[in-house]
Amino acid sequence: MTKRMLEGKMLYTDKLPIYVSRSEEGFYIEQHTHDFVEIIYVEEGTGFHYIEDELVRVRRGDVFYLPVGTSHIFRPSGQPPAPKLVVYNCAVDAAYLEQLRTLHGLAAPVSQSEDSAAAAKPWFAFEDQAEEIGAIFRSMLQEYKGQLPGCKTALTAWVLLLHVKLFERRAVPPSDSAGAQMISAIAWVDQHCTDSGVTLEQAAAAAGIGERHFRRLFKRTTGRTFLEYVQQQRVSRSCALLETTDKSVAEIAELAGYKDQKSFNRVFKQHCGCAPSAYRRVRR
Repeated sequence: MTKRMLEGKMLYTDKLPIYVSRSEEGFYIEQHTHDFVEIIYVEEGTGFHYIEDELVRVRRGDVFYLPVGTSHIFRPSGQPPAPKLVVYNCAVDAAYLEQLRTLHGLAAPVSQSEDSAAAAKPWFAFEDQAEEIGAIFRSMLQEYKGQLPGCKTALTAWVLLLHVKLFERRAVPPSDSAGAQMISAIAWVDQHCTDSGVTLEQAAAAAGIGERHFRRLFKRTTGRTFLEYVQQQRVSRSCALLETTDKSVAEIAELAGYKDQKSFNRVFKQHCGCAPSAYRRVRR
């Protein structure tokens, strides 16, 4: 299915090839690509980020660098009363950014010529533990909203600083930690959450961690129990299928990992406040 292309010319003013926003993500926008470079900072809440063919769990402090043409969409963890998913976006005209790189001798944060497995993936992400990126975005948004004389110069300076921080993080990855072990474990759960018989015991074994310790680490890392996390993943994926395919509710229930439609309907309504069929009518 062809992804919709968002064009920067719809965002920029005549004299400012930079766009900055703060918005709450929902279920109303389809996965899309864009003709500009986009840098994103997750300010509030938790949810999911579909990037190309990958699904990434997101929370406050996550930063994403998306080159031109990267297909993506955010989804919150669920319908209210689930926490909001709020993100900052910075869209920069690709030609203008390239001029800045040339003028200041900066390399791109992501290089297609890198001799690593990461080179095959044009985008990258990291956690802004020191909240440096968050502070930059808040300053950028204030400057952008003000539109005072010198706004373009100020925003260009912020974009350059943001670019340098991204390159620094890309060039020097953080050292491994216990948190990295859980990130790997969560990735395993994300991959297997639609298996009808997936269990905490299996996830703990895959991570090489004792069940009791895994249970505590998982809750501390995600803010949810194993079952809550699996259900939210399943519902999120079901929402995407309801929005973008003509598969029946029964088919989607099976794809989501439920053995019977009744159980699927009950869990879906708990998370979204309505039945799957009602959700589809509203969203399509």
